[in-house]
Amino acid sequence: MVAVLTVGLVAVEAHEPAPPPPGVPVVAPATPHRAVRYDATVTRVEDGDTVMVRLRTGRVRHVRVLGIDTHEVLFGAHECGGAAGSRSMHRLLPAGTRVRLYRDPAQVDVDRYRRLLRYVHRAADGLDVGRTQLGRGLAEVYVYGDGPFARRAAYQRVEASAQRRGVGIWRWC
Repeated sequence: MVAVLTVGLVAVEAHEPAPPPPGVPVVAPATPHRAVRYDATVTRVEDGDTVMVRLRTGRVRHVRVLGIDTHEVLFGAHECGGAAGSRSMHRLLPAGTRVRLYRDPAQVDVDRYRRLLRYVHRAADGLDVGRTQLGRGLAEVYVYGDGPFARRAAYQRVEASAQRRGVGIWRWC
């Protein structure tokens, strides 16, 4: 059985596997679906790990960059390095920047604030903005509940490199 999902203007196929032969144990795949990609345009940067985007459908959504956490600058909180993380995100994704948002099948679709949880890449050059924030020492590897996510090992290596180099929050805080 083949089903087609349409998200934005990107179609992704989901295949239902055939049942295993008798006597073969059933093991759930690590990633049951291919990552879904959304094309969008940045309308505003909220802080170092959250942006607002307009999806190709016209809908405007908050997007929390999956796999990272930057120090806060909103709601009166001014944590060490938070302003630098926000400035960096403004430089990476000024309003009007086209982005590609990727869902991680191991993660929930939205957080408790109804923000989409996505990996964010600039469409023009494929730059992974979460990885960039980590490399600049402006973010820490994080997902709510410390659950699994596809890029954990790669992101942890980038974070460890920033720590060793003593950049960003690893120097100031």
